[in-house]
Amino acid sequence: MASVDETPSSHALPRPRRRHAVRAYELLLSVPLLVYLGFTTWQTSTDFLDWRLLVWAGAIALVHLMPLPRRMPFPFSLSFPLELSLALLYPPPVAAVIVFAASVDQEELRREHPPLTIVFRHAQLALCVLAQGTIFHSLTALDDRWFVVGMVVILTALIGYAISTMVTAEWQTLRYRHRLDHVLRAMHEGVMAEFLMSYLGLALFSVLVAITTERIGLWAIAVFIAPLAFAWQMLHRTHSLELATEELARKQAENEHQALHDHLTDLPNRLFFQRSLVTAIQDAQETGSKFGVILMDLDHFKEINDALGHHFGDKLLRAIGPRIEQSLRDDDLMARLGGDEFAVLLADLPDEETASIVAEQVVEGLRRPIRVEELDLDVSGSLGVALYPAHSEDPEMLLRHADVAMYAAKESGLGFEVYDEIIDRYKPELLTLVTQVRNAIEDNQFRMYLQPKIRLSDGRVAGAEALIRWEHPTLGRLSPADFIPMVEKTVLLKPLTYWAIEDVVRTLRSWADYDVRLPVAVNLSPRSLLDQDLPDLVGGLLERFDVPAALLKLELTESFLVADSGRSDAVLNQLARLGVGLSIDDFGTGFSSLSYLKRLPIEELKIDRSFVSHMLVRADDFTIVRATVELGRNLGLRVVAEGVQDRETFDRLGDFGCDEAQGFYIAKPLDPEAFWRWLSAREAEFHIEDQPAPTATEPPIESRATKGRVTKDRAGGRLRAV
Repeated sequence: MASVDETPSSHALPRPRRRHAVRAYELLLSVPLLVYLGFTTWQTSTDFLDWRLLVWAGAIALVHLMPLPRRMPFPFSLSFPLELSLALLYPPPVAAVIVFAASVDQEELRREHPPLTIVFRHAQLALCVLAQGTIFHSLTALDDRWFVVGMVVILTALIGYAISTMVTAEWQTLRYRHRLDHVLRAMHEGVMAEFLMSYLGLALFSVLVAITTERIGLWAIAVFIAPLAFAWQMLHRTHSLELATEELARKQAENEHQALHDHLTDLPNRLFFQRSLVTAIQDAQETGSKFGVILMDLDHFKEINDALGHHFGDKLLRAIGPRIEQSLRDDDLMARLGGDEFAVLLADLPDEETASIVAEQVVEGLRRPIRVEELDLDVSGSLGVALYPAHSEDPEMLLRHADVAMYAAKESGLGFEVYDEIIDRYKPELLTLVTQVRNAIEDNQFRMYLQPKIRLSDGRVAGAEALIRWEHPTLGRLSPADFIPMVEKTVLLKPLTYWAIEDVVRTLRSWADYDVRLPVAVNLSPRSLLDQDLPDLVGGLLERFDVPAALLKLELTESFLVADSGRSDAVLNQLARLGVGLSIDDFGTGFSSLSYLKRLPIEELKIDRSFVSHMLVRADDFTIVRATVELGRNLGLRVVAEGVQDRETFDRLGDFGCDEAQGFYIAKPLDPEAFWRWLSAREAEFHIEDQPAPTATEPPIESRATKGRVTKDRAGGRLRAV
C-alpha cells in the first residue's frame, strides 16, 4: 500500500480554509501515531537491535524508489507484499516503525510535497502495517495450520487496504471538496484499479516470504524478486493500456462534442439544445421551477451574405455568439440551431419580467456594430420568447410558440415578443403542419387538383391549372393557404415544388397515351425562381416522360417579378428555351412598371380574380379588365380571366376579346379522375351527331364541328351552375 497522491497539476490549488482543514487532518492522523510509535519504541528498544531490520528497511526503500509510470489516483505501492511480510514476522510497532522510516519515494526526493504531507504519507503506511500486524498476531501465528494462516492474511490485507483507502479518500475530499463516494468510485474505476485488485492477491505470497525467512533467513527476500519484476512489467503494460483507453475515451468525447456542437461557432447545436430542453422540463417538473426559451433570427443576414460573401457571413455568425452571451446570465444556455437562427434556454426564471429583461438586453447588445475584417456591421435580430409552464409543458410546443413569437417580432419590428395566443390565433396549426411536410411528400399525402380553362372564342377546353391540396390523415383536406406560406420559408419548398411538377408531368404523360394534349399550369413560389437547378429538373422530367414542353405552363406572381430586379431572368429564359410556357399570375396587383413584359419571355397574362369577380358592379374593375385585355392583345399575349363566377361575366369577357376564362362558373378544382370525367362529358357535347361521344374511360376526341355551330353557344355544356 502507499500514501495519498497529491497532484497539483491536475487540480486547482485549495483555498486557505480548505488548506487549513487538510493540514489539521494530517496532524490528527500523524501526531497520535508518532507518539504511540515513539512510546513503544522507548519501551521495547531491544526489539530494534536485530540487524535484519536494516535489510528489511533497505528492501522496502529500494522498492519504494522504483519509478512508477504515473501518479496513482489510489493508495498503492509495489512494496505492499514486503510490508505485509514484515508485519507477519515482527511485533506490530516494530514493523510500523520500519515502514515509516523506509517509505521514501522519488516524489519526496524531488520535494514535491510539504514536510507535513510527507510525514502524513509515512504515517498512513505505518498505520496500515500496525493494524495488519495487530490483527494477524491476535488471531494466529505463522506456525498455525496453513488454511487458518491464509484466511487471516487475506483478512488483514483487506483491512489494511480499507484503512489506507479511507484515509486517502478523506484527505482528497478535504483538499478538493469532492464527495467521498465519488472519490471512492474514482479509485476503483479503470484498468489501473483492476491491476491494483489483482496485485492484492500477492498477500498470500507474503506468507511464503515470511515462512521462508524463518527457515533460511533473509535470503528469502530474494524470492520476492521474480514476482516484483513481473508486477513492475505488468504495471507498465497496464499503464499503456490505460493510456490507450484514455485516448479512445478522448476521441469518443471529441466525437460526441462534434455531434452536439455547431462546427462553425462551436456553440451547442440543435440536438444538444433539444436534449437540454427535455432535461430542463424534467427538472422543472420535480422542483416546480420555471424557465424560458428564446428563438432568435438575424434580420437581413441574407443581404449581408449576398453583398459581402459567405466568408463574411461565417465570421459574423462566429462573432454573434460571444456578443449574445454577454447579455445572458451564467446558467443560461445558448445554441445555434442552423443558418442565422439561435436559441437560448433561460434557466430558473422567477417571473416573465426576467425573460423580457434578458431578451431586451440581447436586442440592445446586437444593436452595437460588430467588427468583421475592418468593417463595422450593423446587425439586428428578432427574438421570440416562450415560457414554461405558462405557454406549454411540451418541448416541441415550446419551440413552436417561441417561433411564432419570433415571427411576430420580425413583423412588428419591436425586437422581441413574448408568446401570446393572440399572435397565433389565425394559424394555430401552421407550425405543426410545416414539420409534417417531408413525411407527407414521402407518404403521397399531397394531391394535384385541376381547374379547367375554357377558350372564349369557341367554348372548348383550353387547358387547366394544377392546384395542390393536402389530404391530411387527421385534419382532412387542406388548401395551399394552410401550409404554403410557412413552407416557403423553409428548405421544404424545393422538394415540394419538385414533387408538384413531376406529378403534373406524369398526368400529361397519361393523357398523351390517350391522345389528349391539354396544357396544364403549375404555380411557382417566388423563391423557386431563384433555384438555378429548376430548368434542368423540368427539362429532365419532360424528357423522362416524353412530354412536349409546350404542354407545361408555369405561373409566376406579378408582385415578385416587379421587385425581382432581374435576379430570376436567367432561370426564366432557360425555361422558355425549353419550350415551357410562362404566365403572369394575379396580373394587375403589382402596382409598378410593366418593363418586365419586355425583358421576359412571357406568353400569357392572367387577370386577378379581384378585378374579374366584381367587374359588372364596379366601374373601375370593369375598366381595368377591359384595358388589360387590350394590353395583352396589343403585346401579342394570351389573356386569361380568373374568378369567373357567372354566365354574364363569361359572355362579357368574350365580348372584350379575352382569350380564356377560369372560375367556379366553369368548374371547381377537380381531382384527376373527376377532371377526366368532366372533360369527357364536356367534349361529348361538341361532337357531330354521327360521331360517337367518348366515355369516361376513353380519351376525349378533338371535335371537328364547324366554327359556326360552336359560336352559337361558346359556353357549351357548362351553362348550368357548378
